Amino acid sequence: MELGEWLSRGLQLTWRYKVLWIFGFLAALGAGGPPRLQGNLNLRMQTPPPSFPPGFGRMLQRWLEQNWPLLVLALLGFFLFALLIQVLALWGQGALILGGSAAAEGRSPGLGILARQATARLLRLIGIMVLLGAPGFLIALIFLLAIFGGFLLAFAQQVESIRIATLLLAILALLVFLGCLLLLAGVLHLWSRLALRAALLEDLPWIAALRRGLQVGLRRIGSLLLVWLVLDIGVLGVITFILSFLAAIPLLAIGSVAFLAFFGGGGPVDPSAIFRFALVMALTALCLSVLIPLLLAPVITFVETVWTLAYRSWIGGPAPAGEIPQAA
Repeated sequence: MELGEWLSRGLQLTWRYKVLWIFGFLAALGAGGPPRLQGNLNLRMQTPPPSFPPGFGRMLQRWLEQNWPLLVLALLGFFLFALLIQVLALWGQGALILGGSAAAEGRSPGLGILARQATARLLRLIGIMVLLGAPGFLIALIFLLAIFGGFLLAFAQQVESIRIATLLLAILALLVFLGCLLLLAGVLHLWSRLALRAALLEDLPWIAALRRGLQVGLRRIGSLLLVWLVLDIGVLGVITFILSFLAAIPLLAIGSVAFLAFFGGGGPVDPSAIFRFALVMALTALCLSVLIPLLLAPVITFVETVWTLAYRSWIGGPAPAGEIPQAA
């Protein structure tokens, strides 16, 4: 099968087995949060801008001193929740890969069977992602510290010409670092796609799956890059960007209305108004964080299924059935 056949076959399987969309939704949870808005929101009002009441800074500092344990617990809870979401997304991706392979073989993917199979292989999937993510994290941390030190050195210079030259070198190093980081992220992303399928479809331990994924990737580098450009960039990337852009419209609208409602009077800012405004924005972001994965679920299902068909073809797996069976 070539790319055109994989795309056609993946679309048929995605539409036929809509039960896989459940795992597609879970996998989409790890694809990103609410849309990131670029720029600033400037609200021009005829009324004076809101001002803080006298002593607001001291009151806020006193509140922070009294409630910092709650803030630390909230941050830890948020970190654990985000980690749980990533693990759940990885589990859903594993079940989606197994379901796509079963559908390609002419077997109707069962929800319970796929869940049990993905759970049994979850630890090896976590091991693969941790091992592939650790080098990128360490390299990013080292380079960021080095560039931060370069900026500090530039501003510490007394001579203006030396300061400008050092600052330009730091900016150039930052641009080169970002390019290298994007390249490394792309390589690790492709490696993870192959290694996950090696662990799931060939039932390999996570170290052997990493070696197998690298072997397949080097042997099929041309076809691999083509599939990546069409699926991850052309399909998933473009649709994710469009959905994020569309989701930014209600977020901006609700944020503008809430800002005018709570702070449009021009008087002193009430701390309870700040809390209510933050609550409205948090609930809006939460709703969008659920809505976007729901809309992305069939897209993720299609992309993962095509990747699975491609991997099965690259390793010489059994050819998929010519006729799609009816879903149970």
